Order: sequence, then structure tokens, then C-alpha cells
Amino acid sequence: MPTAVNYAMFDNLFNNLKGFIDSKIQEVGNDLQKRFGVPEPAEPFVLIRRFTPADSTVTKGGIAIVKEGWQIEAYDNNTQSLLTSTDPLRNVILFEVAEPDVQECVLACQFYATVLNTEKPIKVSLGLRRPGQWGAMITTSQSTGVSSTEDFRPYEVRAHFKKEANAAKVQISVQFESSGILKIRDIELLQAPVKSES
Repeated sequence: MPTAVNYAMFDNLFNNLKGFIDSKIQEVGNDLQKRFGVPEPAEPFVLIRRFTPADSTVTKGGIAIVKEGWQIEAYDNNTQSLLTSTDPLRNVILFEVAEPDVQECVLACQFYATVLNTEKPIKVSLGLRRPGQWGAMITTSQSTGVSSTEDFRPYEVRAHFKKEANAAKVQISVQFESSGILKIRDIELLQAPVKSES
């Protein structure tokens, strides 16, 4: 028959194992962040581009200009009805600009946003789109999720840029994983030099 001592010993073993696993997961996360993450900027960010409703978006459908910003809806392209959670992801490319004229930098996209009528956070991504092998385009990006809020809130997403043989386009896009509406304004693209590792 189990005793309280056996339960305490099991709890102690379980907590030790859990602590060991958590520390290993943290180590792997830190290693991935160093390898694939965005480095720290060496100096304050400087503005490269400010986007206004006068700028034309790459994706046209389901985007309306409201006051000083954009209202983007997730809908089925064929029926113009709102998506259900089983429908595929909708990707909206807002803006695409030429790569910075530097060898390496940290890019940042700062904006204000709010979302309505969504089950899942709506992701706003900052990415680099380059030609890959056999003519395919490859996009690598970082994103931040915008959850339901009543008021506009500030957000920032960063990406690491390194100049390569194939020129890249810097892309700001929105991904919906469920139906919803994203209101976004004051979109700015910034850059800063990369902090050297010492």
C-alpha cells in the first residue's frame, strides 16, 4: 500500500525531472534565438519609410481605407463571405519595398492596430522575399500577434536583414487564421545597425 513518503518521493522526482526538461528547453530556445533570431540593434532605429493611405497596397481585395488607416477583412475570395475557422489561412501583402542599401541591419515595423470579430490573433509579419532556386520566391519573416482589443495599441515586429547575391524585397503582410477584421494605422519601417557580438 502506497504511503505518504512514496507520494512525496514521486513528487520530488517528478519536479526534478520537470525542472531538468524546462532548463533544457530554455537552452535550446536560447540557442535557436542566437542562430535564427533577430540580433539587438547597436543604435536607435531610424525611419526608412512611413506608409499612408495614399500608398497603394499589394493585395487589393478586402482592404478599405478608414480615416488614417486600413481595415482588412478575412473572407473567401470566391464568395466574399467571412471565413470559418476551417478555411485556409488568408495572407494579405500590404507593402513591398526594395531592400535597404546596407550590408546588414535590424529592420523594425512599428504600427498601431486593433482587431474585431476574431477567434485567433491576427499576425502582422515583417519579412524578406528573395528569388530562390528554379525561379521560386522564398519569404522569411518574423511576426507578432494582434489580439482583440477595443482600442488601438502600439506593436512592433523586427527582422534581421543581410545582403545576399539575390536582392530581396522587404514585405509587410497580415495572416488570418480565422475570420476577423484588422484595423491598422501609422505603419513605419525603420532600420538600425546590428550590435557586434563581443
